[in-house]
Amino acid sequence: MSTLRPREDARRQHERPHVLIVTDDQGLADFLGEGLILGGFWTSVIHHGLQVLEVFRLRRFDLIVIDRDLGTFDPIELIERLRGLSAHSSPGDVRTTAPIVIMASFDPDLSPEEQRRLGISAIMQAPVELEDVVQRLHQIFADWRAANPDAPLADEASGL
Repeated sequence: MSTLRPREDARRQHERPHVLIVTDDQGLADFLGEGLILGGFWTSVIHHGLQVLEVFRLRRFDLIVIDRDLGTFDPIELIERLRGLSAHSSPGDVRTTAPIVIMASFDPDLSPEEQRRLGISAIMQAPVELEDVVQRLHQIFADWRAANPDAPLADEASGL
């Protein structure tokens, strides 16, 4: 059995990125968790920031959507820990380089410099339409994919 990857254009037609949704809002979890599946993604939902940190010890994701209103853990601290930028992180302790999108019900008041430092690809402010979220996530993933053409999808890398 060949382990060669198919041509890039054919591969892209069949890719189904795995999105991690981090929110303690059950309505947002249902909206994104079910809606993104219809939009061509796999989804996983985690309701607590500390759980996210543990899950990243075991697996990867292709995109991460974090609720700015996350009440169980400071979302900015979570992003800093995922990126290895926190005072609580060890040098080189980067858990993910995947694109991160923040969903916010209010202006998150993050400067463009802070967004770049944290590796935040986009901030989407509620209310949002599902088709807008799907389109934006596909574009963010396509941009990331163009910059990382040989990176396996998270589920491929995890052996799932």
